Amino acid sequence: MDEPHQSVVLFYKYFIHETSILSSGSSSIMTDIETFIRDACTKLHMRGRILLAVEGINGTLSTISPAEMQTFIDAMENYEIKGRHIFTHIDWKMSAVDDDLLQRNRHPFPDLKISIAKEIVSTGNVIPVHDIPKYGGTHLSPEEFHGILQKHQNLEGNDDEKELVVIDVRNTFEHAIGHFRYGHDKRSAMNPKMVTFSSFDAQFCATKADYLRDKKILIYCTGGIRCEKASVMLRKRGIDDVSQLSGGVHRYMERFPDDGFFQGRNFVFDQRVSLSPSGLSKDVTVVGNCVECGDEYDEISGSRLCTVCRDLVLICPQCVARLREYHCGLHSTWKHHYFTFLDTFDEEELREQMKGVVEIRNRTSQKNTRKTLMKQMTKMKDRIESLDSKQCKVERDAPRRCRTCHEPESGCDGLCWGFWKQSHSSGGVQMQKMPIAKGYSVRPGPDWNETRFGKKIDFNIGTVLELKSWNSGGFNDDCVSVAWDNDCKSKSSKGAQNINIYRWGALDMSGLPRFDLEVVTNSGS
Repeated sequence: MDEPHQSVVLFYKYFIHETSILSSGSSSIMTDIETFIRDACTKLHMRGRILLAVEGINGTLSTISPAEMQTFIDAMENYEIKGRHIFTHIDWKMSAVDDDLLQRNRHPFPDLKISIAKEIVSTGNVIPVHDIPKYGGTHLSPEEFHGILQKHQNLEGNDDEKELVVIDVRNTFEHAIGHFRYGHDKRSAMNPKMVTFSSFDAQFCATKADYLRDKKILIYCTGGIRCEKASVMLRKRGIDDVSQLSGGVHRYMERFPDDGFFQGRNFVFDQRVSLSPSGLSKDVTVVGNCVECGDEYDEISGSRLCTVCRDLVLICPQCVARLREYHCGLHSTWKHHYFTFLDTFDEEELREQMKGVVEIRNRTSQKNTRKTLMKQMTKMKDRIESLDSKQCKVERDAPRRCRTCHEPESGCDGLCWGFWKQSHSSGGVQMQKMPIAKGYSVRPGPDWNETRFGKKIDFNIGTVLELKSWNSGGFNDDCVSVAWDNDCKSKSSKGAQNINIYRWGALDMSGLPRFDLEVVTNSGS
């Protein structure tokens, strides 16, 4: 069954009162819940993404119609475990699929993926779920949030009112295409400049706490889930006056589609990519700018990633045409020195780049940044040595490659990234999954990509640590994590364990399974 999906739902719930039930039982309880949800979704031909943890549930799903979606919601709300309905009191945020996606016969999601995780919003486990009711901010309805913004619009210089600061707790690329603008000067909401939410406390709250402590703080995100933990982080830093937008930008746009303070587009994590305040209208204010030339631009694509951190960036077509790789605002000073693909550079150019990378590394004390730069230096050194020994040559006309999968853009163009991934059928070809398990010994196999992983001769034997999902629409466990032995030449530092993820049956763009490895022995467990 492949009818177009026309209805999408966004939802979450923190199990504040249910945690004791879920954590007191064995892991089989979470497995039972996951099985129930998967069966309910499968019966209704749903697709999407769900994270399930002892602390809660976070999901976005699509299906054929609002009626089918309501059937799913009813099943969830009627589900009982240990005599308790754990999926009640959820704000189910419904939206439609735009005509453009339907006409291209594309679904919002390529498939269904349900994962059991430690957290439904990753913080590195620094915010336990029971902190949310204890430290969380004040919840504001869209009307209340809007009212505060209206009230402060004309309060310039009023000493009787606290200064208002609005903080966007989404990632940088989400903020780039749409955010709140407020005050008499139409200032933009503060952007913490995050690549991932897990950095919000250490990199933003810790450094801005003194400035924010005497301010009135409003925070918002897409649907409300990140605000629940962000408000805890802020209040634990001594910032008392914190309020959060209930239902996030999604509910605000529903209530104020034309005359609200939110400008631009609301990023959504599916193939619709973004929604405008007027529903699905194309006529919206462009607030985004190309990170290269500064022109107005707000179209996000999976093929336009920062070559350093792989964050989505806004690059206009004119700049795409003249650049081979892209750099986000955070790494804009690296753009003459740091490149993923070195095949187009000669020895002199690589040595100049090396000088720049060394200077950047000397200026930073951040451990992860220094590690990234050291790996790049090793990579450049190896390339220079290979050029000098004539083992390779400069390829000025080498095809541009996808930053994620390293395949030529002509065959991928970003369609391997996140929700842009497409499910493929095997075209009638019978696919046979080769056995593999934790503990198996492996070596580079038939589909090994030397551009991405390095030369085969530099790798000896590796051990499978874990089976994972590449999420390409192929097998359930279609990739593996591997630790290479001590003879591997690609280590960034002596004694470090080199771990990477490799395809084991993941489908390529033509729908064929790919195997980056081959089994040496099968001593797994």
